[in-house]
Formats: sequence, structure tokens, C-alpha cells
Amino acid sequence: MIAAHYPFCMQLDPYRRTVHPLRLFTDRSNNLGKLACELSSVTREAKQIERHSTAGGAVVLGVALAVPLIAVGIARHPASIQGAGRSPLLMNVVLLLGYGLAGVWVWYQRRADVRIALRGGTLPALVLGMVLVANHVIESFVPDRPFALVIIPVLLMLALFGAAGSAAWERTRSFTLAVIAGVWCAIVAMLILLCFAFSFNLAFEARVELQLHEAFAASGMNDPIAFVVKNSLKAASEGFVRMPAFAMFLSFVGALASAWISKRSRAAVLAAASITPLMLVTGVAALSYANSIERAARPPFVMPGVLLASVALSLGHPIWSALRRPGATMKPGAA
Repeated sequence: MIAAHYPFCMQLDPYRRTVHPLRLFTDRSNNLGKLACELSSVTREAKQIERHSTAGGAVVLGVALAVPLIAVGIARHPASIQGAGRSPLLMNVVLLLGYGLAGVWVWYQRRADVRIALRGGTLPALVLGMVLVANHVIESFVPDRPFALVIIPVLLMLALFGAAGSAAWERTRSFTLAVIAGVWCAIVAMLILLCFAFSFNLAFEARVELQLHEAFAASGMNDPIAFVVKNSLKAASEGFVRMPAFAMFLSFVGALASAWISKRSRAAVLAAASITPLMLVTGVAALSYANSIERAARPPFVMPGVLLASVALSLGHPIWSALRRPGATMKPGAA
């Protein structure tokens, strides 16, 4: 009678109607065991992180290197900051200060989950930094680049931002930390590019001047190298803002994709893996077509192309991770 009115009594002893002490002890022991395993896993990973840098000190060093590089270029060509050139300089100073503060915060960060997420953003950042450096060199020595050389660095950037967010979510199960990992990836990569680009421009002024010859002719300035410095300051200030913004969006998409993939069946993951390349090809085709038409007619093709490519590349890491560990990340029968 009691069990009929109170379903929870089905777990009680049928004769004494009291909770079996051994069962309570076993349940609590199992819960404590699971908690201990989770804490042990996080602790082991945190100890591994302690042995590796999250690049906080490197970012502070990068800011300290970028400031004198900018100062040298301005000192050699003061006309670069006259008139409208002063605004990009002030913007760079403010943004570099913000990047430096972010580096200090990371340097002194001791929370295990935050350090794990930052570590997930550091490795993609180093790869992305090398990609951006290579692209800068190719752009300087190959003025008329084919579309493939233009789009490949962009696609790699989208994929690495998504991978940073996906990897951070897998390790922390936090969307906030996934976004932090993506933004950190952008900060580190952008400083690598900035330090290299300003050093390259100082060492190869004639080459860079030749590359910007048409833009210089339309600018109305008298000193071509001053125009190069002014253009570099403007490009840097835009990159300091746009790169973290792209990273914030794409790392969040990567984390969402990872969360969604982790709950799907193997059949659903394989279906996503078969659809993703089609999305990527369609997006790249739209961008390729946009590149072949007049600039004013490009927006209707550029936006859908970037969106399709971004989603497809953000799914790359979660799908690869799920297929690599099928037993750990997929639940049989999940839709």
C-alpha cells in the first residue's frame, strides 16, 4: 500500500520499509568516487599546463617589442602621423595597452580551468601566426596572387578560431572559456603578425613601397615611406579590433558545434561529416565568384560565402574529435 501511494518507496526494503544502510553507503561511495576521478583528471591536466606556457609573458614581450618598432618607423618618417595619421597611432597605443593588460592577466592566472582554456587557444595561435606571417611575405613578393593564395590563409584562420573554441569547450565544458580561448588565439597571432610586419617593412622599405605604389599615388602624400608607415598603422589598428571580434564569434560557433556533436550518434556525426565539405565548397565557390565581379556587386555573395565557410570549418574539429574517440563522445541511439 505504501509503495502504491509513494513511488520512491520502491527503492526501500520490502520487509522493513526502511532504506538499506548498505545501499546508501554504496551510492554515496560511487558519487564520491566519480567526483574524485573528475577532480583528479582536472588536477592532472592543470599540472601538465603548469609545465607549459600559456604565452602570457610572450604577449607582454610582444607588446614591448611592437611599441619601439612603431616608434622607429614614425621617427624616421614623421609625416606618417600628420593630419589623419594621428588617429591610427592613438588607436594602436590604446589597443596595445589593452593587449598588454590581457597578457599580464594571463601571466598571473592560476585558475586551472582558465589555464586549460588558454592553453587550448595558444597552440592554434602559434599556427595562425605562422600562417599570417607567410601570407604577408607572399603578398609582398607576389603582387598578383591567384585566388587560392588569397583564400587559403582566410580559411585557415576561420578553422583555427573554431578549433580553439571547440578544444576549450571539450576540456572545460564552458562556453565562456571557449570564447576566451578564441580571443586569446587572436591576440597572440595578431602580435606575431604585427611584430613581423613592422620589422619586415623597416628592412624592405623599397619592396613595400613598390607594393603600395598605386595607393600612394592616389593618397596625395609626398613621402612614399611615410605613406607605408601610415598604412601599416591603419591596418594594425583595424586588425587589433577585427581579429578578436572574428575569434569571439567563431570560437563560440566551434564550442556550440562541439556541444552538439558530443550528444549525437555515430550515424549523425558521419552525416555531418559528409555535409560539411559541401558547405565549404559552396562557400568558397561564392567567394570565388565574388572575387571575379565588380566590388559594388560583391556583398550578396561574400556574406553567404563567409557564413557557409565559417560554419563548415567550425564543425571540422568537433567532427574529427568525435570520430577519433567514438566511444567517449557519442551516445548510441542519440538523434
